[in-house]
Amino acid sequence: MREMGVPASPAPAPPERRSALTRAFFARSTVEVAAGLVGAHLVCDPGTAEEVEAVVVEVEAYLGSEDPASHAHGGPTPRAAIMFGPPGHLYVYLSYGVHFCANIVCEPVGIAGAVLLRAAVVERGEQVVRRRRGPGRRGPARAAGTAARALLRGPGNLGTGLGLTLADNGLDLCDPGSRLRLLDGDRAVPLAVGPRVGISRAAERPLRFAWAGHPAVSHPAPPHPRSVAG
Repeated sequence: MREMGVPASPAPAPPERRSALTRAFFARSTVEVAAGLVGAHLVCDPGTAEEVEAVVVEVEAYLGSEDPASHAHGGPTPRAAIMFGPPGHLYVYLSYGVHFCANIVCEPVGIAGAVLLRAAVVERGEQVVRRRRGPGRRGPARAAGTAARALLRGPGNLGTGLGLTLADNGLDLCDPGSRLRLLDGDRAVPLAVGPRVGISRAAERPLRFAWAGHPAVSHPAPPHPRSVAG
């Protein structure tokens, strides 16, 4: 049964019937990539007992050297160097010593940019996600009682639910053998745009993109809707 308030959508196509997002998709401006990722499908550990498929519903764009909130604002430091490298790679960092956050590297080589994956909704592998969420400091009971729409809400929960760690930093998302792939979505989605959250610098910039009205989006939802192709 579909949860109340979740926008209706066609039954998801199996991952093997979707097209993987290409290097050219990621080699565009960070803002373009961010908008285009809403509605895309994440597939983690395909073909294994740990496989999870989720639909991206919320992201934030970080614009590299020109963005005070970006890890690349100070140039290609050891941590941020990956953001200046080839597009279509995964940038994982540890936030506050607790959560692993997943970002997608964008822009041509030499220009830093990345999109933070803020929220997704599980399509397949819900029990795998619940198990991964369970052993944390909030305990298995908390994860067991979490609504499906909230399992991957927030960048820390998304990283935990997909089983991502620093060992995944640098994954090539365009490699068919990668444990994490990004595939195209089903249709155009209604997009809402607003300021980024959870940061202290340049928070006012309208660089947060979300599926308008979707209950898996974190609060407060971006206020300004517009329609883009998914």
